[in-house]
Amino acid sequence: MTAQFAVVSKEFSMFRLCLLIGIFITSGVSAETLNIPSVPDDQSFQMRVLKEVVKRSDVYDSTNNAYGNTGDGSFEKTTNDLADGVIDILWTATHLELEEKMTAIYFPIFRGAFGMRVGIVPRSQQNKLAGVKSLSDLQQFSVCSGKTWADTFILEANGIKISKSLNYPNIFYMVEADRCDYFARGITEPWSEVASRPELDLVVDSNIMLRYQMPMLFFVKKGNTQLANHFTEILMQMFEDGSYDKLFFADESVNLALEMGKLQDRVIIDLKNPNNSPRIGQIPEQLWFDPIAGAQ
Repeated sequence: MTAQFAVVSKEFSMFRLCLLIGIFITSGVSAETLNIPSVPDDQSFQMRVLKEVVKRSDVYDSTNNAYGNTGDGSFEKTTNDLADGVIDILWTATHLELEEKMTAIYFPIFRGAFGMRVGIVPRSQQNKLAGVKSLSDLQQFSVCSGKTWADTFILEANGIKISKSLNYPNIFYMVEADRCDYFARGITEPWSEVASRPELDLVVDSNIMLRYQMPMLFFVKKGNTQLANHFTEILMQMFEDGSYDKLFFADESVNLALEMGKLQDRVIIDLKNPNNSPRIGQIPEQLWFDPIAGAQ
């Protein structure tokens, strides 16, 4: 009995030792902080998505606003900081050159709604686009757009005349001053933009919608496939369990677009995006939002 007890006691001691070693190893592995280019009170949809991913992650447990209270730096600074490891992730509308410089996470954050555009026009000319039924009709009008924006290159590639500005706030004044016919905005953007500028007599056009594939994606440092795969896995889990759709349709800007946009009544003008990589065409169809079906 004594020898048998000694064997059992020895085995129990070894079990305790292994357990203690396991606890020590586990306690030595701490979750990481994800460095992001944002501000502490950012309530944007993409930020809510990112924070939900971090919440589900077994690698990250928090986010850090790398630029403090000042928010985003210039786009050039942000991409350089990603390459240098100052930030771990960023988000922007994609194009081929970006996907060559950084590693993209091929999940359309706004489910493709970022490439669906409606126009801001002067109230006095709110029906100026009523006769547009085709791309050739649209080419008779000019669009105000940012000089370096990906949208601008897409519109130009489709033969649309552009009045350009380097300054985003100035574009609203350009529209009011009749320096272009309309300002094409993503379907989640124009109503709040018009409402926040009551001094300008602008409205959202109700006649047409431009549509092209230009998804907003998350990007990580070139070659960081581990983080890209980790995010992709969690985003797909969210989509499959329905929580992504719940976030998407709970977003105030999405709700406003569906309520105010009357998308089913618009003429849709499909445009080609020559800046898309082949990889964009491989994104699963179910990840793209159909605004017409969603509006019905």
